[in-house]
Amino acid sequence: MIARLLARWRFMRDHLWTGVRLSPYLDRELGEAEAARIERHTQACPKCHRMLETLRNTLKGLRGLSGTDPAPVGLVDAVVERLRAER
Repeated sequence: MIARLLARWRFMRDHLWTGVRLSPYLDRELGEAEAARIERHTQACPKCHRMLETLRNTLKGLRGLSGTDPAPVGLVDAVVERLRAER
């Protein structure tokens, strides 16, 4: 029973730790050990995995914007709101 409680505590600790580091992870701003920790956690946590994939897809979409056309009104606000909702 204590082992299960400790495992759950570690999972939640990593869950909170990972959530605030996904963006630096995608920007390759983390060290090797930190990146490995995020990779382990996102393989075990469906919520963090979805958040990581959402961020990846958002970045991919933003990189695909041409820059010659203005972004649709409210796009940035909508993206930020969706990310907050999924958090």
